[in-house]
Amino acid sequence: MSYTLDDFYIKAIQDYGLDAVWPQEVLTEAKLIPNEVERDKNFLDLPFVTIDGEDAKDFDDAIFCEIIPEGFNLKVAIADVSFYVTNDTPMDVEALRRSTSTYFPRKVIPMLPEQLSNDVCSLKPGKYRRAMLADVFLDKSGMIINYQFKQCMIRSAARLTYNQVEQDSFTDESFAESLSAASVLHKQLKAHKQKRGALDLNIGEPVLVFDKSNKVKKILPRSRLNSHSLIEEMMLIANICAADFLNKNYKESVFRNHEYPESIKIDRLSQGLKKRNINWSGSPEEVENLYMLAKNVSSRKDVNIIHMMILQAMQRAAYQTKCKGHFGLKFDYYTHFTSPIRRYPDLIVHRLIKAKIDNLDSDTSQLESILEHCSQKEKDADFASKQVIQNLICEHCKQFRGQKFPGFITGVKDFGLFIDLPDLYTTGMLHVSELPSDRYRFNARNQSLDGKRRGNRFALGDKIEVTIGDIFELEGKISLYY
Repeated sequence: MSYTLDDFYIKAIQDYGLDAVWPQEVLTEAKLIPNEVERDKNFLDLPFVTIDGEDAKDFDDAIFCEIIPEGFNLKVAIADVSFYVTNDTPMDVEALRRSTSTYFPRKVIPMLPEQLSNDVCSLKPGKYRRAMLADVFLDKSGMIINYQFKQCMIRSAARLTYNQVEQDSFTDESFAESLSAASVLHKQLKAHKQKRGALDLNIGEPVLVFDKSNKVKKILPRSRLNSHSLIEEMMLIANICAADFLNKNYKESVFRNHEYPESIKIDRLSQGLKKRNINWSGSPEEVENLYMLAKNVSSRKDVNIIHMMILQAMQRAAYQTKCKGHFGLKFDYYTHFTSPIRRYPDLIVHRLIKAKIDNLDSDTSQLESILEHCSQKEKDADFASKQVIQNLICEHCKQFRGQKFPGFITGVKDFGLFIDLPDLYTTGMLHVSELPSDRYRFNARNQSLDGKRRGNRFALGDKIEVTIGDIFELEGKISLYY
């Protein structure tokens, strides 16, 4: 049976409780918002630019940077969604219910109606747009001196792509000086990132290239450009300033916490690394310096596998009302401020900052349950997106049935092995019944299947060659043979 891209969308939407249909009252509310925004007294006449992927439609962040005698002045303007989406309106209730936009290949289920997400809130070039501004002053080494949050209006000078910035391929010079200053600041921020030991993992995510009939034509590795890092570092600055502001002004607010890895996962990582002849015991000092491990293996052929093993040892980041720090980024406090068009917690952060600026009271009594809901919906959206990608990769792999591929054991269960296939950007299942004849016992501590009669042993991290067997694209499953 042949499946379409829509079949994969529908299954993921059903499996994870997503909703692509808008309530009529929300659409009506969105239509009443004027498309055009008139310039007001808060207008900042500066050449802000947005930098996004080629297919982006919602532009929620823009930057302007200049070199000053003290160091740098970085202005990060974020779409002021809270101006349009106010508490307890039908649109706000629906945005909270969704909590996040879900990004599928070639399709988006937005958190807000497109009238807002792609138009009136989006920082489109040449259009006046309301924004929340993080106005940050940094010293010459890139350390934050002070910051201020304020409401403003901007008019983006250009909608740039990562490739354009990387290749320096644009004709308008009005923002060239700003981008040059941002590039200098970026070098300082990357040095700080390395110094504090933030994780920088290369997981080897796939880019799906489609033909005209929405079938995957080929799969390419996602390229990691310097321009991606530039924007990420600028957004991190805005986010940690927002977290500091909340920490100083509220007993409970919104933090993006990434807690210390669990000991059992660290033990498994240690065992897996030893299988690859990497002597790493998982001591507290080694865990704190995981970035050094990731850096030291960067030239190995199996770097993607090792980085994936490190990622699997991490806890999942979550939204919480108390600040617990961010282990991966190595920040004592962190939050999300820069994407209110697509993340509800960012919208809450904007409201809390605005309330304090305007000396208004904020009700945080329901915040804990709201953030638990947001964390779960984020997880659902992430899994749904990955499911559709896996469906498409499985469909693409049908042409390789009966062919052999090299792989690595990335998961061990009593019923078989999960095999990562780097050439195909996916994982398949090798059932224990397909292994060489033996009486296998599952060793949980060593993450291995140990043959008791003939001494066969298959352990986490081992290299293995397998043959592609049956493929169930709608379930996203590939069966393998040894």
